[in-house]
Order: sequence, then C-alpha cells, then structure tokens
Amino acid sequence: MRNLRILSEIMPWRPLFTGKLNLPTETFAALIAAILVIPQGITFAYLAGLPPEYGIYSSIFVTLFASLFGSSSMLGGPNTAVAVLIGVTVVPFSGRGSPLYIDYVILLSLMVGLIQLFIWLARGGKYFQYLSPAAITGITVGVGIILILSSLDGILGLSPSGTLFFFEKIYVMAGDWHTLINPYSFTIGITTVITGIVAKTRYPRYSILIAMAVGYIVGLVLMGIFTQVNTEIELLGHVPFQILPLSYPKMDLEYLLVGISMLPNALTIALIGLAQSMVIVKNLRSDTDQPVNADKEVFAQGIANTLAAFFSSFAGSGSFNRTAVNQSLGSKTPLAGILSAVMVFLLILFFAPLLSYVPMAVIAGTLMLVGIGMIKPQEIARLFSWTGELSVFFVTLFSIVFLGLQSGLIVAFILSVIMFVLSASKLEITIKHVNESVQIRVEGHLFYASIDQLSSLLKRHRHENVLLDLSVVSYMDLSATEAIAKDLQKRKPKETTFVIVLTSQKLLEHFEQRLEGMPVQFIQHLRTQ
Repeated sequence: MRNLRILSEIMPWRPLFTGKLNLPTETFAALIAAILVIPQGITFAYLAGLPPEYGIYSSIFVTLFASLFGSSSMLGGPNTAVAVLIGVTVVPFSGRGSPLYIDYVILLSLMVGLIQLFIWLARGGKYFQYLSPAAITGITVGVGIILILSSLDGILGLSPSGTLFFFEKIYVMAGDWHTLINPYSFTIGITTVITGIVAKTRYPRYSILIAMAVGYIVGLVLMGIFTQVNTEIELLGHVPFQILPLSYPKMDLEYLLVGISMLPNALTIALIGLAQSMVIVKNLRSDTDQPVNADKEVFAQGIANTLAAFFSSFAGSGSFNRTAVNQSLGSKTPLAGILSAVMVFLLILFFAPLLSYVPMAVIAGTLMLVGIGMIKPQEIARLFSWTGELSVFFVTLFSIVFLGLQSGLIVAFILSVIMFVLSASKLEITIKHVNESVQIRVEGHLFYASIDQLSSLLKRHRHENVLLDLSVVSYMDLSATEAIAKDLQKRKPKETTFVIVLTSQKLLEHFEQRLEGMPVQFIQHLRTQ
C-alpha cells in the first residue's frame, strides 16, 4: 500500500484526476501568470547574482516541473527569499555572474532538490502542517505588505533599495521626494493601481489584465509625447534567450568540496522553500475544494529543483503572489502552471520586442494590486475573539515585515508548535466525593507538558481512596506513568485504595507493565458520569 501511495505521488498530473476542467479559465490564468513572472524572474536572477536569462529559464522549467508533478493550482518558480539565499550562499566562493559562480549555483540547486526529495521520502511534509491558521494569516498579510512596499521602487521610478528597511525607504523618499521620484513612472504606476482597484469592483477576474493594459498604454503615450530618454522610464528591455538551455552540475573534487561547504545553506534553502510551499498548500486546502496532496507537492518541489539544475535554472519554491493571482482568476488545477511555462517560452520567443517596451512601473503596480488583495480584513477580524491566536498573528506579521520572510517563517512555525503544545496540555479535571472516596475524571492528553496538574491533585488526595477515571484519555507518555508510580510509592496501601478506570486495552497493558507490583487496581470498560 505504501509503495502504491509513493507511486501515485511521483506520477505526473493528468486532467482525468481533476474532473471537469475549465480550459478557458486555466488558459487565461496561465497568460497572466506568464506576463507577471517574466519581470519577476529577471529580478530574482539579479538577486541570485545571475544574468537575467537564468531568471527566465527558472520561470519556465521550475514552474513546469513543479506543476507537472503537483496536485494543485499552486504556482512554483523563482522566489525572492530563495534567490537571496542562493546569492548569499555562493558569493563567498566566486564572483557574481562569472562562469564558475553559475556552476556553483547549478550545483546548489541540485543539492536543494535532492534534500527536498529526501524530506519527501521521510514523509516530512506533514510537519509543516503544524502552522496554525493565525500564523498563516500573519504570513499572508506580511507577504502582502512586503509586496506593496517593494513595489514602491518601481512605481516611483527609484533605483531598487533592497538594503534599506521599509521605514528608512519611506523616510528618505519623504525627505527628498521632489528629486527622487520620477513623475512619469509614478503616473504609470498609480494609473495601473487605481485601474486595477476600480476594475476589480466590476470585472474581478480580469482586473489584473485591464490594469496592465491601461498602464502599458499610458506608458507608450508618455514616451511618445516626451520620449523615453527625457522621461527616464525604466523598461523591461531585451533578454538573451536559448531555446534549450541544457546544463549539468559538475562533480569533480573541487566542486565536491564547495558543495560540502554549501550543505548547511542548501538545507536552509530547502526548508525555507518547502515551508513557503506548504503554507500555500494549506491555504489552498482551506480556501478551495482542490484535491491537494501535500506529500505530492513536496515531491513536486523537490523534483522541480533537481531537474532545474539540468536546464540552466536555479532553485525556487511556491510563489505567494503568483498563486494568489492564479486563484483570483479561477484556476483550480496544475494546468495553469504548465501552460504558464509554455507561454513564458512563447512570449520571450515571439514577442520579446513588444515585451521589451513594458514599463517596470506597470509590473510594480500589478504587484501592489496583488499585495493589496492578500490583506483580507475579514480574516484578521475573526482573530480578535481569540487572544492566543491574535498574538501569534501579530508576532508573525511583525517578524515577516521587520526580520524578513525566512525569519518570519521560522518564528511562525515555532509559535504554532508552542500553541499546539499549550492547547494539547490543557486537562479538564472533574472531582467528586463519593462516600469515602474521591473520583478524579481526566479529559485530555497525559504527557510531560500536562502531568504536573494531575500530580499536584493526586498529592492533595494522597490520604484518601482514589478512583482515577482515564476512560477518555487517548494518549499517555512515559512521564505520565512515572508520575502516577511516584504517587503510589508514597501512599500507604493498608490505609487507602487506588483504582484506575480505562477503556483502552493498549493503555491497560501499558499500566500493568509499568505499575507491576504496586498497590493499584484496574477497571476496564467502565465510564463514570
């Protein structure tokens, strides 16, 4: 059975697994995703220290393989955090953009993919499901804010200032806005944003496309009237492109030693990439009816990054913003991702001259629209009725915005686990005095984090006859058994009795083994009211 499950996870996606397929919707979503990912891929290549064409290759091949082997409408491909970490990892070993640097990036991508495949074989994907809904909301809102803030550079016509914190960027712009801001880029960007917001009220599925078309036309008009030289409007520009960019990771001794040195960072990149992808998967599970298989998605990300190394591509992960756009346009299957990769190839191959005139302010405005759409007030409002969940949300949001996406994901995971342990460690204990005995009924899980509450209670009733009802306890660890054993050792068996009520045969056998020879009686299949 396990082998059949694994076989099903490595099989490519097929339409027959989906049911009714809306081909026009999937195709339209793919077109928008392809238009969005081209400038993003170029930007991410720059962040990774690579020439721009490598961002295009990653937008094609990582997206293609991740969707081909996936089970949902999640779009994979180049990713901000992963690209930054790749650059940080490889820079100590070679100069950015050099042939040797590119070789090391290809090797690193292969390592990331293989680590993710190992995590898939170990069924490690389930551990990412411990992220709480509040943490996921915090991540989503945080990413939305980051997208809005990062889009300001393109909208305002500024040089990218990724080294500045957002509040520093705003402070600098506010102090010298009249010399820093390009009014032509600002006109294009703000027109794109306003058009998208207005269009969403009437044509929500097509609002992104309408916004991009209007922004593109405004840009052409401004450059036609004032010329591109005078306006200094930044354009997408020409990108070198090979139809089949085959590559292979080199494996001689020098590369092996560098690979060993990069291994800790490769593990970090693999985990960060999977964490982002699993957050998206969990969102899709809760917000849609898609038959999402988390283990299959882990395999898809791993095999995509592994194969990427043979197509001049660098490692990626699931994309928050492109998946959000994909979902808003009605995509429900991996077909949109597959078609998106094909469309990126066709757009670059046949429409590169036309695309070269797309103002970067249009792309920035589109990213701002996506960021705005990721902030959903109704989801935030429901958290205010739960203090613990609200705290997780705000701490996660703060970490994402101020510490970065990778740090925020780590914080979110730790907080989610803490909240889970705190919730699981709460015991519901009912005490009744019947004749000369005290009946203690326990509901919950008895383990190292919750046993102190029961131990204190047993200590207070050490000189009384005790009936300990564990009939609704489904889980117990060794520390719980040892705590009860310690209490029994301090009791006087000739003066008091100690009875444990159980329904689980497994727990009964566990107690009989651990408490053998101690003054205790067991009653099975009895429930007190």
